[in-house]
Amino acid sequence: MRSVVENRPTKKLLVAWLFAVAMAFGMVAVAVPSASAAAAPTAYEKCNTTREVYSNPGYYRIPANGSDITCWLAYDRSSSNPAVTSLQGHIKICYIDTGRISWSGGFALDGYFGDDTLTALKRVQNYHGVGADGEYGPATRDAMFLRWSQNPSNGGRTGCSNTHTF
Repeated sequence: MRSVVENRPTKKLLVAWLFAVAMAFGMVAVAVPSASAAAAPTAYEKCNTTREVYSNPGYYRIPANGSDITCWLAYDRSSSNPAVTSLQGHIKICYIDTGRISWSGGFALDGYFGDDTLTALKRVQNYHGVGADGEYGPATRDAMFLRWSQNPSNGGRTGCSNTHTF
């Protein structure tokens, strides 16, 4: 008959088991990104310029990364960015000035993605029922009313539309 003492794990076995469990949890923790890391759409480059594209009823100047309009913008007050200025223009002209979203006070077209731009973009996203994360990407762009112009070089007719297809 075996004694009870013989069935108890040895100290080495216990330490090895605890180490294995700790490593397993450590690996899981490394494999699961944090909430802030998961929020960054790493598939897209940051918008850093604008691009003029045509879609009925006119030409749109929209945020881009080089020639690629599939790009991303988020809260960043570190430097002015022409893509942010473009986004701010669309928000001001197509949402604030038209009353589509409520806004009190001024709204600067300064190229800095700060608190006002973040708040206004979330309101735009709520207006359209897309995820109100305060980040600009393809889903937000495709839902938004964007300012268009016909014959932009001569200051032709302008308006806002969300029937564009890019």
